[in-house]
Amino acid sequence: MRDGHGALVTGAANGIGRATAARLAAAGARVCAVDREEAPAPRGGAAIVADLAELEALPALVVRAEEEVGPLDALVNVAGIYEPTPLAGLTAEALGRTLAVNMQAPILLAAAAAAGMSERGYGRIVNVTSVHARFSALDAIAYDASKAGLEGATRTLGIELASRGVLVNAVAPGFVATRMALSEEGRDVLESGPLHRAYIDEGRLPQRRSATADEVAGCILWLAGPANTYVTAQTVTIDGGLTATF
Repeated sequence: MRDGHGALVTGAANGIGRATAARLAAAGARVCAVDREEAPAPRGGAAIVADLAELEALPALVVRAEEEVGPLDALVNVAGIYEPTPLAGLTAEALGRTLAVNMQAPILLAAAAAAGMSERGYGRIVNVTSVHARFSALDAIAYDASKAGLEGATRTLGIELASRGVLVNAVAPGFVATRMALSEEGRDVLESGPLHRAYIDEGRLPQRRSATADEVAGCILWLAGPANTYVTAQTVTIDGGLTATF
């Protein structure tokens, strides 16, 4: 990331988004941090409160971000939601809410940001998906479908935008020590119980710990910056070896 590059990061109030915004700012970018909660404004950047489920407002969000930090050279779509969606009793509202935030919003933001990037002949877009894009779980049909859809969209965006100097990739984390990975008691879900036995004691998670948000942000930083000149339409899995044991 070069000094003065403009970047928009969603989900920037917590976890991977916050760590990514901080990494980009430290590398010299002017970062617009977006979240439905109030996010800290990175050094030299800005913060915007916005609900990504309001899909019609997303093109205007990109315009506002560029007013704050200048033309966008990087877009990092981190924001995501999870709520249990068992098939029995599944509603269109629950399915639609998850798909809107996790899949439709990143695609629409990418489309809006890519217009200016294409004109300037340079841009980097990174979507945060999940190992759930390829490996599913009970009661998670909305989340799993949204992440699989976003990975498919990442490939298509990468194909469509490559000739315009815009590279599009995804990172797929496994267990990460963020708020989304906390149990109802506020503890890391890997600390005890069945998940600890399966993933830590029995070694299904070879590194036997969750990733930190900063570890994921480090990979995003490279994909979102000028050092990446040839990687596009790909998904980088960051899971401590988890999916190699499936």
